[in-house]
Amino acid sequence: MKIVRPDKPERCSNCLYSEFAKGFLFCNNSDSDLYLDNVDYYTSCECWMDGNEERKRKWNKWIEKQISKKEGDGSVYSLGSKNGILKIPRWGTGLPELDNIIGGGMPKGRTIEIFGGESAGKTSLAYHLCSQHEICLDIPIEGTFDSDRAKVFGNKPKQMLVYRARYGEKAFNRAIWFAEEGIPLIIIDSVPSMQPKDDIDKIRKAVNTDSEQETRIGGVARLMDKYLPTLEDVIEQTGTTVIFINQIRDKMNALPFGDNIQTPGGHKLKHSCSLRIQVARKGYIDIPNHNPYNTASKETIGMIMKCKVVKSKVCNPKGECEIPLIYDRGFIPFEDLQDVRKEIMTERREKYKGWRELD
Repeated sequence: MKIVRPDKPERCSNCLYSEFAKGFLFCNNSDSDLYLDNVDYYTSCECWMDGNEERKRKWNKWIEKQISKKEGDGSVYSLGSKNGILKIPRWGTGLPELDNIIGGGMPKGRTIEIFGGESAGKTSLAYHLCSQHEICLDIPIEGTFDSDRAKVFGNKPKQMLVYRARYGEKAFNRAIWFAEEGIPLIIIDSVPSMQPKDDIDKIRKAVNTDSEQETRIGGVARLMDKYLPTLEDVIEQTGTTVIFINQIRDKMNALPFGDNIQTPGGHKLKHSCSLRIQVARKGYIDIPNHNPYNTASKETIGMIMKCKVVKSKVCNPKGECEIPLIYDRGFIPFEDLQDVRKEIMTERREKYKGWRELD
């Protein structure tokens, strides 16, 4: 063991590495034990630890201890340490098919994006996920929240909080505030509606003055760049899951082959999300029509929703599943689909039986 003087650096005889330290300099020539508690700052050459697992362990432990003193427990850890053995905490979605393709449930403390076309089941899936918690927050920026539909998926009156944000900054501010309070789930519906307040005010002013007002392009993307890092930092500490509902757009000048759709909000949201799930309507669930005032031959009572993991940091990507959705009952297992269809058909016959007799 050699003491390093600040004005005279020492070199390792093996690799000629030179470094200053405030305490001891250890190299592979030293067989002494580590007295790292007496060292304020320590660096050394790699050859000092070659073939010595005990030295590596003590070195990692000392690094964790010194940085944790300055920045708090858990700020740094080695892969083999107690803090380094991490398992992603999750919560069940109540849909076994979906849980299976996302690694066992939705991850806590992460941002998730659910996107798809119109009438694909995005909001219905969000309502169902809210029902899996004792309390959750829905921020319907589109202004299309439907309390009756939310109850179909099992949400109780005091279980679901609804905050109507009229512009993007307000939605982010309230999401961060509720996340700091420890609410387990936040739904933001939807990304294209998260326009900056300045852009909305400019359009309103132009409408009132009957003039044209140019607005900047990429307003939502700018908000994502500004607020997402703060939101992610908060939810990592509180374990809140934030789900962004997004739409799809056709790519301009897209080639006839390959992926020709994109999602609004810029690239920041795509990079930040730990999970991106695309939902689509694969087909409808129909029964014979018994309504005498409806001229259609069939009545649509639901659909088959297809879910695909487009991107994932918490499971293997590209997994797919299909889930039946009955509009007035919610999601059901495939094995119950035929029984539910028969039950609804019986209800419809009884409901419209008197109508036909009246006619």
